[in-house]
Amino acid sequence: MSQTIDPTVSSPALDSALAWLAQPSAEDPLRDLVPLRGHLAAVDDMGVAPLQLLLILELFQPRVNAVNTALKPLLRDAALPVDRRLRTIAQGLLDVHGRIAAAYRKVMHEADGKRLQTLHRNPTSLCALALGNLLQQMEVALLVSAAAPPDMWRHAQAVYHWTMAAVPHDSTLPEGANTVLRQFQTMLALAAAQPESFTPAEINFLLTYLREHASQVELADALPTTGSKKTWYWVNEERDYAPCAVVRRSPPEAARNVCFSCHELGRSALEHVELLEAGEAPQALGVDERAADPALRQALHRAASRWILPPKRHTTRRGSTSRVQVCTDLPALWRYQRGAAPPVANVLGVTATNWMMLNESPGGLAIMHVSGDIHGITAGSALAVQPTADQPWGLYLVRWARSDNPEHLELGLELVAPAAEAVRLVRHGSRDGMAAEDVTIEAFRLPPLAATQRGEALLATPGIHRSGTFTLVSENAERIQLTDCTPGTLLLQTASVELFEFTRDFSPAGL
Repeated sequence: MSQTIDPTVSSPALDSALAWLAQPSAEDPLRDLVPLRGHLAAVDDMGVAPLQLLLILELFQPRVNAVNTALKPLLRDAALPVDRRLRTIAQGLLDVHGRIAAAYRKVMHEADGKRLQTLHRNPTSLCALALGNLLQQMEVALLVSAAAPPDMWRHAQAVYHWTMAAVPHDSTLPEGANTVLRQFQTMLALAAAQPESFTPAEINFLLTYLREHASQVELADALPTTGSKKTWYWVNEERDYAPCAVVRRSPPEAARNVCFSCHELGRSALEHVELLEAGEAPQALGVDERAADPALRQALHRAASRWILPPKRHTTRRGSTSRVQVCTDLPALWRYQRGAAPPVANVLGVTATNWMMLNESPGGLAIMHVSGDIHGITAGSALAVQPTADQPWGLYLVRWARSDNPEHLELGLELVAPAAEAVRLVRHGSRDGMAAEDVTIEAFRLPPLAATQRGEALLATPGIHRSGTFTLVSENAERIQLTDCTPGTLLLQTASVELFEFTRDFSPAGL
């Protein structure tokens, strides 16, 4: 750093912060979060002059980055509800990112431009630092299924508008402004993908993809006057809300909006998915090598579909306060249907828990956890719901999850089947000329669903569909039925499950 902190602004709080920053980082960076948060808050309350504040922020930022680097891998592997310690650390990091971003904005607005140049800094690079912290804040919140921090969207728009206003329209964007534009496009595209429906690992993968390809997001001050507006979203700086699709609600008039379309981004992403499915190497396409994972390719496909055409709600939700039982341990439900003990407990804890239904529609419902131990829930996983004791367990897919604190969890569920049969699938070992043992897999057979014109289907762990023909084993107290089957259309695939139609090749005699 070419400049030092002015000693005339010294105070006990600043001296303490600088002394701490001068010490080596803790061996575990997560242990730095509490003192980091305290010293940052103390400096924030001092009212330090803008240029001095900038120099102090540049000392804090590496410590913040180190905490990020240590925490995010832990969050990417976490299921809901997130461990209390990790959730507390994440909340602290959200606060730190918000304070850092606000402090950079203060410098942007109050610092003298010529004096910034003497420090070899420029306003647009400060904008990039501010928006970079807001993007990190968005990611951390999504990894723990928390709502966006207050003012995140309002501040992100303010930084974007300030940056664009500071750059002459007839000039090439300087590096800092170009970084701001790419960061803002990344935030907008991630929000348009409905990130609450993705697992932490999928969110991380999508962010990596967007950092390379978000420049394809089209931005405008207003909706186009010609052509279709169905692919467009908008966000308004007076409303601290995530982007809204035009097909759901039109932007307010006489207001400062940012309108954007992810259509080209989605089209490009679908092309990448198709080429990857055809055997192209991720590196050859300029995408992350993790795209070789079928589950992550499917996540990119889901995001691309939403970028191309924002989904529109087709059914009305009805409010409800009914109580339901939820079984998050489908293997326990599978054993129950096969005549074992009821799906109430296993070695990990209680698996049938009490939830309140918040609303329902023909296609699914939203529920809030009331009591009982829960574990292992992620977006894209499957669970079972029983409205009353005399009704069957219906199977649902977790479409989104929200958790404001360690004691709170809400889920949006999509109906897969109102009832299902526990079956076994035998995947035969001799494939591709290689001898191997047969593999037996637990699955649920789903009856045809007339509402979606879906035929007979199976819900199983990922991998069955692409493995080819298999034998379906259906058992009850009187007989065992074996049927050779061929996979049909793959209807859905997530990191946890796959849902696909199948056809029976013949009907064997019962044994």
